[in-house]
Amino acid sequence: MDKINVIAAFLLASTFCVGMRAQDQAQQTSPDVMNFVMDMAMDHDSHLIPPVTLAELESTASQLESAKRATEKYKDLHVAEADGYRAIGPAIPGMGVHYVRVAGDQRFRAGFRSSELDVEHPAILLYEKDPSSPAGYSLIGVSYLINAEADADGQPKNPPFPKSLAHWHRHSNICLFPDRSVKGSLTADQCNSEGGRFIALTQWMIHAWIWKDSPTGVFSPTNPNVQ
Repeated sequence: MDKINVIAAFLLASTFCVGMRAQDQAQQTSPDVMNFVMDMAMDHDSHLIPPVTLAELESTASQLESAKRATEKYKDLHVAEADGYRAIGPAIPGMGVHYVRVAGDQRFRAGFRSSELDVEHPAILLYEKDPSSPAGYSLIGVSYLINAEADADGQPKNPPFPKSLAHWHRHSNICLFPDRSVKGSLTADQCNSEGGRFIALTQWMIHAWIWKDSPTGVFSPTNPNVQ
């Protein structure tokens, strides 16, 4: 039995057991309490995130596995640097250091302009300081960029991952300097006068914590386990 079938079987068995316990308890519970519980359940149901299908779950899991296989070599930061990744900005608690692909294979460069997702060639690698690593940094995740129109819900139209699983974000008013440092508190004129390149609005971005588990989810904007 494959992994997803094992999970499905476990969930089914758990749901059955919970249902049986609830039925037993219902026989000992007053109608007023049962009505309150049902109202609570209905209230929670009305605020559920958009539904996700089994096919979407399988596709997303497959994409993330492909991303892990393709980026395993970048556990060695020296390999990432040899492939054209460079640190942009400082180390940020919850996000680590962003190593952006700035040179090399055109497949990576295309990822900065495309609305299509190439999971095997992330535009950004995420690292955190780790004295035990030969290069002083450990790979913790990847980040993808896409171009897309904004939808009514404030997310990109037709995103490559289901909206119920992945929440994309963008940054505005970013000043990028030749030394790859970043400031977010300058106007366009101030940025240009200091020799930076002003970016009014970045592309859509998402983090995928495929090399260090995040308790808030694989696609969470920040990872509480990253210091």
